[in-house]
Amino acid sequence: MTVGVVLGAGGPLGWAYHLGVIQGVREAIGRDPADADRIVGTSAGASIAATLLAGVPTNDVIDMISSPPTDSERDQMRSAGSKMLRHPLRAMRPVAPGLALCVRHVGVPTAVVGLLPAGLFPTLMLRKFAATKEWPRQLWVPSVCLDNGRTVVFGRDQTPDTLGDALEATSAIPGLFQPKVINGSRYVDGAVASSTHADVVVPEGHDVVLISAPTARPGGSVIRARARRLLEREAELLRAADSRTLVLIPNEKVLVAAEGFPRRRPDAVVDIIAAARDQTLAVFANRT
Repeated sequence: MTVGVVLGAGGPLGWAYHLGVIQGVREAIGRDPADADRIVGTSAGASIAATLLAGVPTNDVIDMISSPPTDSERDQMRSAGSKMLRHPLRAMRPVAPGLALCVRHVGVPTAVVGLLPAGLFPTLMLRKFAATKEWPRQLWVPSVCLDNGRTVVFGRDQTPDTLGDALEATSAIPGLFQPKVINGSRYVDGAVASSTHADVVVPEGHDVVLISAPTARPGGSVIRARARRLLEREAELLRAADSRTLVLIPNEKVLVAAEGFPRRRPDAVVDIIAAARDQTLAVFANRT
């Protein structure tokens, strides 16, 4: 039996939620998600996938999530802020306005991203999740190339020099983080195209596909509604290909545990993990 695991975007909540799902899967079936034949990680999901495949203990990942920026990272942010104040008009220029001219090919969300400013903060702080320099053989990391609006799956279409490069690229939220330059091309958050990208594993024909989708949680925002719509479409494609597909989306218990996280309640990460674990165990119990 072949297994695919998809860890979607979701920001800090996504980091914690994925950790709980992974813990729940281990307990429910006695098999480590790190042993999956394919792992697709987008944005926050890529960060957790990297730590999972490197065997980083959960408590160490919690420390990564909870720890404040280092002095070096603060210096980088201050430097970026100073540059913006010196050249405010330059900082506000659209990062890739040409994408608006080919909206029919790249889609409205990607075209809109091209009209946003490049973002203030450098992405270097996102490398902390790259616990190994070697690229894990089963890992795929989607990101969106600003030069043409296309989705590039690192590990499948091309492999960057380091895993950290891919983590920076797939997590570079447009308008907030600066695009990541890899081999002369600029990349931004893979969630611009899809928060999950579960469809990339369809051609592989896995027997079972587990999708953890924190961005698809309940809520009326346009971003979440789009994430749910794309996730439903991707899951339909997987089921049509005869892949048993299990989708996990944060339930009410998880969302209550996450209230105020991360700014007002940074220590809530432990509660989120516990709630996600419980949800995962309950889902597997109901399927057996």
